[in-house]
Amino acid sequence: MTRLHLGDDIDRRSLTVSLTALVCLWAAYFGVEWAPNSFTRLAEMCWWAGTQIVFYLVVPLLVMTMVGVRPAELGWRIRGTSSHWKVYLAIFSVAVPFVVIASFSSEFQDRYPLYEIYRGQSHVWRDLSIWWPFYVLQFVAIESFFRGFLVLGLGKRIGANAVLVATIPYLMIHLVKPPVEAAASIVGGLVMGTLAWRTKSIWWGVAVHVAVATVMDLMSLGHKGFLW
Repeated sequence: MTRLHLGDDIDRRSLTVSLTALVCLWAAYFGVEWAPNSFTRLAEMCWWAGTQIVFYLVVPLLVMTMVGVRPAELGWRIRGTSSHWKVYLAIFSVAVPFVVIASFSSEFQDRYPLYEIYRGQSHVWRDLSIWWPFYVLQFVAIESFFRGFLVLGLGKRIGANAVLVATIPYLMIHLVKPPVEAAASIVGGLVMGTLAWRTKSIWWGVAVHVAVATVMDLMSLGHKGFLW
């Protein structure tokens, strides 16, 4: 009887994760369309980031808390992770040269920063000081959802196979980006998902994601004449 009850609990958990993921993926994708038409581009981008934060972070954590799953079980833990920094530093070190090379392309400069910045634009640093906090929290939401909620949430039932499952929707949200970047999301999803599965934490993944995005933005800003 005990074994059957445990199996039922795990199935309910997997079902909760799966159904919540479906709703949140839909809402995070279409949420930007709910922004008022009167919004400026900056307000619209902050709205978009806000939808990512709500539906990739807030809603999944609330749902799982309601069914008795603690945030720490979904990667929201720091204790015991200090020894993992070397692996993530290696990932960052490998990624940076590719970012630097890609930054010389017009396609890259048109794409980044994600909040569009044009040569000669005024109030750039004021706008970026508003945008960047939303951008960072959006990365926390992404890592929490794909590496915490999906990988660790489903992992109790399907083990490390959850990494592959989580990588599929992770690729799909990158299909709006250039082909090479979309393909890189497959590698990133598998690598970061595997590390999250092994470390049971999302925070070093957040650090790498933010660090790489920072390099991307700074390189693009530099090429547009705002840094050098």
